[in-house]
Amino acid sequence: MSFNTEPVITLNLLKCFRHLAQAAARIACAVVSVVGILFISAANAVAPIHDGIQIQQTPRQYAKANLSIDQYKCISILYGKESAWSHTAYNKSSGAAGIPQGKSVWLRSATPIEQVKWGISYIEHRYSTPCKALNHFRKFNWH
Repeated sequence: MSFNTEPVITLNLLKCFRHLAQAAARIACAVVSVVGILFISAANAVAPIHDGIQIQQTPRQYAKANLSIDQYKCISILYGKESAWSHTAYNKSSGAAGIPQGKSVWLRSATPIEQVKWGISYIEHRYSTPCKALNHFRKFNWH
């Protein structure tokens, strides 16, 4: 009596390939998840710790949390026009960099939150409020 082992081998190979495919899918999913987390982390910055909990904020959220709603609306328009809220924005002709488009070389290596802090401080020192800075921008096309 002879047994045909061919179907058994094929079935075992199919099971092996299925396990390999499942493992590859799990690895691919893990890699995509890690890459996604890295991109999200780069876009967000760490805010202060409140009640022992560290809070993640975007630069816009930081500005909104630190300004009145009216002043936030003005800075949002201003930074939207200046840099589209891009922390990597750079104007070759003026040398202005970052979200606030300041001329400080430090802004090129600052985090997005640090750039917004710097921008708010600059605006307070020079114009007193973001709305006054926006009015100046509308009049002269710079602030």
